[in-house]
Amino acid sequence: MALIVDQENLGTSEAQWRASQKLQGVDLLEPLHAKRILLVAPHPDDEVFGAGGLLQRAHEDDVPVEVIAVTDGEGSHPHLDGAQTRDLVRRRTSESVEALRRLGYARPNISQLHLPDSKVSLHRSALLAALTTTLRPGDWCVAPWRHDGHPDHDACGDAARQACESRGARMLSYLIWTWHWANPDDVTVPWESCRRLQLSRRERARKRWATMAFTSQISARDPQTSDEPVLPAPILRRFWRPNEVFIEESGGNDVVN
Repeated sequence: MALIVDQENLGTSEAQWRASQKLQGVDLLEPLHAKRILLVAPHPDDEVFGAGGLLQRAHEDDVPVEVIAVTDGEGSHPHLDGAQTRDLVRRRTSESVEALRRLGYARPNISQLHLPDSKVSLHRSALLAALTTTLRPGDWCVAPWRHDGHPDHDACGDAARQACESRGARMLSYLIWTWHWANPDDVTVPWESCRRLQLSRRERARKRWATMAFTSQISARDPQTSDEPVLPAPILRRFWRPNEVFIEESGGNDVVN
């Protein structure tokens, strides 16, 4: 499956998802009985787009959160030269910090692995080692679905699943590009294993505010990037809905109740 995202390829519309009522039929996610949440982000912004509501809920419940920033996101603008790419990396890192601040994390705990953007699968052993070393029984690992459609997302999800199995941690998968290529009747999505986190009006507002911190990805005619945004507005709307959906991958062997 080739993932193509531009003004001519906007994928399944948010209106189609909402009209189906599919997401409202998904079982609710149970309360966050976790010692800690380890959130795996292939690129700076995935943690907020996929789980910005969950991050707020964790903060409210005093559940510690560590974000694993797998890549620096330098591949979003491949036309840039070396110096411009370094500037982009710094900018994307600061955007992620600001977005997390908007979700309530004054000093977010972010561990950067600096793996190459779009080539995470070639460094799977390093990623698996990092996750296995960091995870502990009782943790919740929140990572992209291993069939999300972007090679970095798929590699992160696969490595996270293996690490959780070896460490006895619970795993939830979030969806980013699945909303683009799938549709409400798609049988390849394991709807029976999905769990829904219903967001309050305040949580939705804060998440939307946080997504707006990623200006390198959403702003058009940015002098440091390109004429068109990496993520057009119709794609952003998927992450402003009143719920977040996660796939229950494993329950862990020692989850605190």
